[in-house]
Amino acid sequence: MKNDEIAIFSVSKTITQRISNVLIERKIDIPVYEYHYFDVVKKAQQLIQHGTKIIISRGGTAALLRNNLNIPVIEIAHDLHGVYRILQEARKQSQKIAAVGFPQFCKLLRHYQNMTQDEFKICQVYNHYDIENVIKNLADKEYQLVIGGLTVAEIAKKYNLQVVMGDTDNLSVEQALDLATSLLKYIRNEEIKLAMCCSALNQSREGVICLDQSGEIISINARGIALFHCQAGEKIFQKDAFKEIFDYIINERDVKEHVLEIEGETVHLAVKHFSSKLGFYTILTGTRPGQVSWPLSRSVRKGDHKGFTTTYSFDDIIGCSPQIKSVIDQARIYAAHDLPVNIVGETGTGKELFAQSIHHASSRSAGPFVAVNCAAIPETLLESELFGYADGAFTNARRGGKPGVFEMAMNGTVFIDEISEAPLSVQIKLLRILQEKTFSRVGGETLINADFRLLTASNKDLSERVAAGEFRQDLWYRINVLELRLPALKDREGDAMLIIESLLARQAKALNFTDEAVDFLNRYLWPGNLRELQATVSRLIVHNVTRVNVAVLQSLCGLFPEASGPEKAMTSLEGESHLLKKQEQKLIASVLKQYDGDRVRAARILGISPTTLWRKMKRYGM
Repeated sequence: MKNDEIAIFSVSKTITQRISNVLIERKIDIPVYEYHYFDVVKKAQQLIQHGTKIIISRGGTAALLRNNLNIPVIEIAHDLHGVYRILQEARKQSQKIAAVGFPQFCKLLRHYQNMTQDEFKICQVYNHYDIENVIKNLADKEYQLVIGGLTVAEIAKKYNLQVVMGDTDNLSVEQALDLATSLLKYIRNEEIKLAMCCSALNQSREGVICLDQSGEIISINARGIALFHCQAGEKIFQKDAFKEIFDYIINERDVKEHVLEIEGETVHLAVKHFSSKLGFYTILTGTRPGQVSWPLSRSVRKGDHKGFTTTYSFDDIIGCSPQIKSVIDQARIYAAHDLPVNIVGETGTGKELFAQSIHHASSRSAGPFVAVNCAAIPETLLESELFGYADGAFTNARRGGKPGVFEMAMNGTVFIDEISEAPLSVQIKLLRILQEKTFSRVGGETLINADFRLLTASNKDLSERVAAGEFRQDLWYRINVLELRLPALKDREGDAMLIIESLLARQAKALNFTDEAVDFLNRYLWPGNLRELQATVSRLIVHNVTRVNVAVLQSLCGLFPEASGPEKAMTSLEGESHLLKKQEQKLIASVLKQYDGDRVRAARILGISPTTLWRKMKRYGM
């Protein structure tokens, strides 16, 4: 029976052989590793990434792993019989013996001495760094032999000491294996329960975050990741977007509704606290205003609560570059013709913005605009979201059925985003509705006439998907009648600063940029396009660089994530790279001096994590 979910780290060659014998006898295939102290944690972390759930080890290695890993570490127990065997082996070679080990092993050795009155030296260590000093002292005192594990053996050879490595009995190994097997069964059962809970949570139309007492995000559903821009494991108190609700969380105040702006978007948030015998936790739930049926997007103008309408028009598209002007002109022409338009562009280039603008300028502008994202809806639900379902179509179906996207968009526009993610079964139905202009609800028999205009979008090349057999060629011909290709922000010369100034103006923020800062922002590659730019402006405001109403180049250093920050962006701007690093180094030195070398406070002021600050200091030799 092969099992990579359990791994064994041995502490001596003798124990490795004993473990191997037990595994062969029990017909269990579990990997056994012998690693140096300094490598064992790294190897264990690699195994965890590949699915290892439990580790078996012994002594100091077990303690080290337990302190550095977040999975169970089961220890092979020390036993008196094993102590007796290794001492007998040692006595054959020398009478002056010292045993070097960690507290648990040394405790057992002292117990053995009390029982047998056997004389030998016991040297207790608390970490592997102490071992060399201990062995050096033993060599100086003319000890000829030491008892210990792998690290002891390696260092003892350096000082020409003989070594008898630790041993154990088969029973201790078998007990550790039995415990690991039992625990693995429990973990698997709990993982199944957790997967079921996560699946249920991901069906929620609300974003949901579960926080522990320290504010760490223990769990977050798929909707929550998109809505809150958070990930499990992050600390909510390190998220500036949530500053307004810190008081609710800290003082355990329940709130039914609080409006936040997160990454430039409005979110309606609720806070609820729970306590039990197992502990205290907090649940945050949130939705976007006007959200009706996840993940359909509904943008409703003030005073208009009846239909699905657009928020944006061509006037809301900011930019003066020839690239964006050309695309807007092309889109205006497309808007006048009642034909399908396929919008192609990188993530964050504004595909829905253009889709809404085309609808707003079209002859169908008085009709509904209904948007749906194929990537956001589980495959099992996508068909019923698009086409609706009839009464009794499936268990727990709504009485009377439910209209789908095409029914709700009658006489209006349907915008299907990420259409490349639509499964082939849905593609066939899309093709049929485009050809025949009729459809029926899931589980229904009545044909419904369809009158809508189709707009689609994708950040993937559909022609490549067609060639790979992942997208129907006939459907591609139907939706790609008119194609609109959106330029990436890096290709829109000068537009970045125009958009930044517009976003600042919307939030009533005034900020002057130095020429160096303007040049950098205009030439930065913006891999996340408009979405990254919006996030950067939000950070620019939150990080309080606006106190003096001037943004210089070095004040922008902390605003970019490490993966796409100034260092990477400036690789294409070699002349500015050296300048940026010099200015960043001066800025870090200045802030550290101001706060007397307090890295945590300095990192907070710079808008980066203490780890990133440490890395930068190391890079600059500070």
